[in-house]
Amino acid sequence: MSEQAVSILLRGAATLALALAPLCAWAATSPAEWQRQLDSLVRQGYDEPEAALQALQTRRPDAGDAAAERAWWLARGLIEARAGQSASALASAQRLLELRDGPAGAMAGADAALVRATVEDNAGRLDRAADHAQAALAEYERLCGKPALHPPADCDHRSRWRALQLLATRAGAQGVRVAQRQHWEAAAALAEQAHDPYRRAWSLALQASAHASAGEFDPASRLIAQAGRIARAEGSLDLQARVKLSEARIHDRRGDSAGALRIGEEGLRLAQQARSPRLQALFLINLSDDYLTARRPRDALAAIERALPVMRRYHEARAERTLLHNASLARLAMNEVAGAKRDFEQVLKLWESIGEGEQAGALREFGDALAAAGDMAGALQLYHRERKLVADIMARNREAALRELQSRFDREAQQRNIELLERDNALKSAQLKSRALLQRVWMLLAVTLSVAVVFAVLLYLRVRETQRQLERSQSRLRVQSERDALTGLANRRHFQDVMRDHGAHLSFEGALLLVDIDHFKHVNDRYGHAAGDEVLIEAARRLSEAVRAEDLVVRWGGEEFLVFAPRLGIDALQAMAERLLRAVGATAMQAAGGTLRVTVSIGHALFPLPPARPSLHWERALNLVDMALYTAKSLGRNRAVGIRAVQADDAEALRRVEQDFERAWSEGAVVLKVTEGPG
Repeated sequence: MSEQAVSILLRGAATLALALAPLCAWAATSPAEWQRQLDSLVRQGYDEPEAALQALQTRRPDAGDAAAERAWWLARGLIEARAGQSASALASAQRLLELRDGPAGAMAGADAALVRATVEDNAGRLDRAADHAQAALAEYERLCGKPALHPPADCDHRSRWRALQLLATRAGAQGVRVAQRQHWEAAAALAEQAHDPYRRAWSLALQASAHASAGEFDPASRLIAQAGRIARAEGSLDLQARVKLSEARIHDRRGDSAGALRIGEEGLRLAQQARSPRLQALFLINLSDDYLTARRPRDALAAIERALPVMRRYHEARAERTLLHNASLARLAMNEVAGAKRDFEQVLKLWESIGEGEQAGALREFGDALAAAGDMAGALQLYHRERKLVADIMARNREAALRELQSRFDREAQQRNIELLERDNALKSAQLKSRALLQRVWMLLAVTLSVAVVFAVLLYLRVRETQRQLERSQSRLRVQSERDALTGLANRRHFQDVMRDHGAHLSFEGALLLVDIDHFKHVNDRYGHAAGDEVLIEAARRLSEAVRAEDLVVRWGGEEFLVFAPRLGIDALQAMAERLLRAVGATAMQAAGGTLRVTVSIGHALFPLPPARPSLHWERALNLVDMALYTAKSLGRNRAVGIRAVQADDAEALRRVEQDFERAWSEGAVVLKVTEGPG
C-alpha cells in the first residue's frame, strides 16, 4: 500500500473518531454524571441559551436509551423556555409526551408538564405555571417517592426542585407567605438530601426572603447567614450574587434603604464578575426601587434602561412589568407626567395577561404619586379604579372562603351519615342476635326486648342531637358569610341586605360615614402584615365603641370602614365624626412592630341632602361620601369632611356635581364642613 493511501486511511479514521467522541463519552457516563452535565448546560442556558443549545446538540444520546433521551429533551425544553423560545420549548414538551408511551414511561409526561410550567412562568402567567408544576411534582413524587430515600436511577432531584421553585414563585406573587415558605423549606430539604449545596444555598436565601416579607426578621437573618456561608464555600460567583439578591430584599423589608442599596450594588458587581446579564438585570430592578426610595429618579431610570433590553430579550413579562412601573414612577418624580402615564398604561396592559395579584397596590402607589405631583383628577381616576379592583378581589376571596366552608360542612355531614349507618348496622346485628337467642332461651325475652328498646331510645336521642348540631352549623355558616373574618364586623353582603330591607334602593335616608386608615400601606411595608392586621382589629374595636348601639359598622374593604347611622341629626352626625377621629387617632396603638400612632380620614353626609333633598339610591349616596373622603385625604388626611348641602334641583345638576366634585366645591355648589383630627 502506498504512503498516500495510508495517509488517507489515517485521516478518515481520525474524522470518524471525532464524530463518535461525544457519543462514546456519553456511553461511558453514569446516569448521575449525565444528569449533572445536563444541569450544567441548563444553568449556562440561563444567560447563554444559544451556546448551551449548541453544546447540548453535540451530546445527544442514542435513541435506544429511553432514560437518557428523556433527560436530554427535558434539558432542551428548559433552556428554550427560559430563553423565551416558547414555540420551540412546547415542541420539546410534545416530544416528551410522545416518549411517555414508550420505555421512558410516565416520567416523560411529568417532564413535559415541567417544561410547560417553565414556559408559562417566563411569560408571567403564574397561575397556569403553578397548575403544570403541581401536576409535574405530584407525578415525580409518585414515581420517585416522598421523601425519595432510595429513588430509581432516572429520578433527578433537580426536576422536583424546579417544580417547587415555580410553586413558591406563584405563592409569593399571591401574598400567601405561609405556602411560599413551605415550598422553599421542602426545596432546601430536597437539595440537602441530594447533597446539592448550590440549590440548598439558593433555597435557604429565598426562604429567608419569604420570612422577611412576613415581618419575621430573626429567622430571616439566620437563614441568609447560613446561605452565605454555603455560597462562599462553593466559590460560585452567580450563587453568591443570588444570595445577595435575597439579602438586599431583607434589608428593604426592614426599612433599611441604605443597607439595601449597598448590598444591591455589591451583588451587581458579583453578577458582573459572573458574566450573568440576567442576574445583573435582576439587581438593577431592585436598585431602581432603592433609587426611587432615596429620591434619585435619574439613577433609577438609568438602571431601568440598562435592565429593560435584557429582560425583553428573554421575554420575561413579570420583570418587564416591574421595570415599566418603576420607570413611570421615576418619570413622574422628574415631572415627566405624560411619559409616566404612557409607561403606566403599558404596565396595565401587561397585567391584563398576567393577573391582578399586585395591581391594586400599584394603582394606589401611582395614584399617590400623581396626587403628590398635583394631578388630582388623574389621582382620583386611579383611586376609583383601585377601589373597584379591591372590591372585586375581596368578593372573589369571600366566595372562595364560602365554598371552603360549604365543602367542610358537606364533609362533616357525610361523616355523620356514615356514623349513623354504622350504628344502624350495629342495631340490625343486635336484632339478629336477639332473634337467635329468642329461639334458644325464652326466659331472656323480656331482658332482650328491654335492651333493644333502651338502645333504640338512645339512638333516637342521638339522631335528634345530631340534627340540632346540623341546624346550628347551618346557622353559623349563614352568620360567617355576613361577617368579616379578621375584625368580626359586618361585611358588604350584610350591609347590602340591610339596605334592601330599608328600601334604600328607592330613596336612601340616614347618615353614612366612610372611614379610611391613613398611610396603611406604610404600616404593612415597615412592620409587616401581622402588625397591619392588629391595627385593623384595634381600629374596628375603637370605631364600634364610638358609635351608638343602633348604628352599623362595616368593614368595607382593605383599610376602609363604613358606618350607617339611621335617625341621626346633622349636629349629632358632626359630633359622631369628631368622636371617630379621636377614637382612632388620639391614642397610640400597640402592634407587633411597636407603638404606632394611626389616624383616619372620614367623609360623611346626612341624606336626603338639603336644600332640595333629592331622592338617591344608597350607592349614589355612598359615592358622594366617597368623594368627601377623597377630599379629606387630598387636604392632608387626619380630618373629616362632611357634605352639609348640595345645590342641585334636579338629577342633571346632581350628576354634574358627581362628575367634578372638587370644582363644584370651589364654585359653591357643594357646602363642606372640614374637621381637623387630633394633633
